Amino acid sequence: MPAASKARRPLYEPRADHCASPVAFAREVLGVSLWSKQEQVLEALAGSTRVAVKSGNGLGKGFSASAAILWFLACHDPAVVLSTAPTFRQVRHVLWREVHRRYRNANYDLGGNLLHTRLEISDTRFALGLSADSDEEFQGFHSPNMFIVVDEAEGVDEEIYEAIEGVMTSENCRLLLIGNPTTMGGSFRKAFYEHRELYSTITISAMESPNVVQGRVVYRGLATRRWVEERESVWGKDNSIFRARVLGEFPDRGEDTLIALSQVEAAAGLATGLAEPAGGAASDDSQGPVVVAVDVARFGSDKSVILRRRGMAVEEVQAFHGLDTMQVARKVAEAIDDWHPDEVLVDEVGIGAGVVDRLRELGHRVHGVNVGMAAKDTKHYSNLRAEGYWTLRQLFADGAIRIPPDNDLIGQIAALRYHFNNLEQLVMEKKDDMRKRGVPSPDKADALMLAFLPGKRKPRFWA
Repeated sequence: MPAASKARRPLYEPRADHCASPVAFAREVLGVSLWSKQEQVLEALAGSTRVAVKSGNGLGKGFSASAAILWFLACHDPAVVLSTAPTFRQVRHVLWREVHRRYRNANYDLGGNLLHTRLEISDTRFALGLSADSDEEFQGFHSPNMFIVVDEAEGVDEEIYEAIEGVMTSENCRLLLIGNPTTMGGSFRKAFYEHRELYSTITISAMESPNVVQGRVVYRGLATRRWVEERESVWGKDNSIFRARVLGEFPDRGEDTLIALSQVEAAAGLATGLAEPAGGAASDDSQGPVVVAVDVARFGSDKSVILRRRGMAVEEVQAFHGLDTMQVARKVAEAIDDWHPDEVLVDEVGIGAGVVDRLRELGHRVHGVNVGMAAKDTKHYSNLRAEGYWTLRQLFADGAIRIPPDNDLIGQIAALRYHFNNLEQLVMEKKDDMRKRGVPSPDKADALMLAFLPGKRKPRFWA
C-alpha cells in the first residue's frame, strides 16, 4: 500500500490475540507473508526472554526483526525498543529500511512519527536505532517493557553486549540476536554454546528456503537454488564460508573444541541443511540395556544430575540444585525403583562417595567411579575422564548416539575443550578453568560421559 493512502487506513488499536502472537500481528496488521523460519523466530519472541538466530545469507532474518520491532512497540505501553548493528550504516540502511517498509505498507496506521532510525509514539513509547560505536549509547534507557535487537550480532563488540546486559533489568525485557555465524568467539557464539540454556536458539539454513526446496521463486528476496549451487561450486560444501553463509552454521570447531556443535545438534534431532552426523542414524535401542549415571554436585551453583540411557539413546536427564548427600541418594534410589536399570554408575569423587555408600546401605547395587583415576589407555589419555570424553567424541562423530533437545546439555557438550600434555596424553579442560572463562560446571555433560564410559571396547584415537 503506498504511503499516500496512509490517511485512509484505520488507526491500529492493540488486540489481545495480536499481542499474544507476533505471527498473527505480522500477518493481519502488517499484511506480510511469512515462511516457516520467520514464523519460528516471532513465535520464540512471544515466549522467550532471549532469542538467538544464526542464519545463512538472504533468508529474511532482518524482515523478521523489523516485524518484531513494530509488534513490540504496538502491543506494549510504555515501551522502549533499541536496535543496533556493528556500524550505523547497517542500522540505518539495513534493519531500519525494513522497519520503514513494514510501517508504511501495513494494513493499519500504526501511529507515531517515523524518522530515519526512530519511531516515536510518545515520550515513553519509542523505537530507536543506535550505533554500536560506544557502550555509552545504551545508557539511560529504562522502561517496564524493553526490547533490544542486535543485527549482524557476530560483529558487535563485547563492550556493547555488556552495556546491553545493563538495560536487561526490566520486568518485561526481551533480547533478539541475529547474524551470520562467522566467528569463533564472542557473545553471539556463546548464545549457542556456553550460554545456550539462556536462549531460545534458531538456525536458518538456505537448504530450508522454500525457493531452494521447490526450485523456483516462492518468496522474493530469499536465497534460491541457483545461488546455493553457485556457492557450493565456488566454496565447496566443507568450506567454513559455505557453512556460515549458506547453512547458517558456525565453523564446526576450534582447534581445542572436543565435539562439533553440528554433531551435537544432529544427535538431538536439531540438524539443518547438510549438518548431519557422519555415520548416519543411531540404531533402534528400544530393547537395549538401561544405564543410570549420576554426577553429584559439589558446591555453589553446580547441580546433581541423574541421567538414564537405553542402549545408545538418552531417555531422561534430571537435574537438582541444593540437595545434600542424603537427598541425592534418595533421588537416585527412587530412580532405581522406577527405571529398574541394568547398571548404575555414580561419580564417587568428593561427596559422591557418600551417595555411593548410602545407596549400598539401602541394598542397591551401584558402581562408584572415580574419573580422576588412570585411564585404561594410559598412553593416550591423562585419566579416565579424558578417555570417557574422547569416547563421547567418537559416538557423536559416528552418529551413534541420541540425546534429548536439552539446551543446557547441548551447550555444555559444545563448550568442552581439551589439550595435550608433555606426555602427548589428552587432557580435558579443568572445571576451574571453565569457570574462569564464564562457563558453568558441565554437570549434565559429565553424567553423559559417565553413562557411556568405555568398557572392554578400546576407544579409537585420532588427533
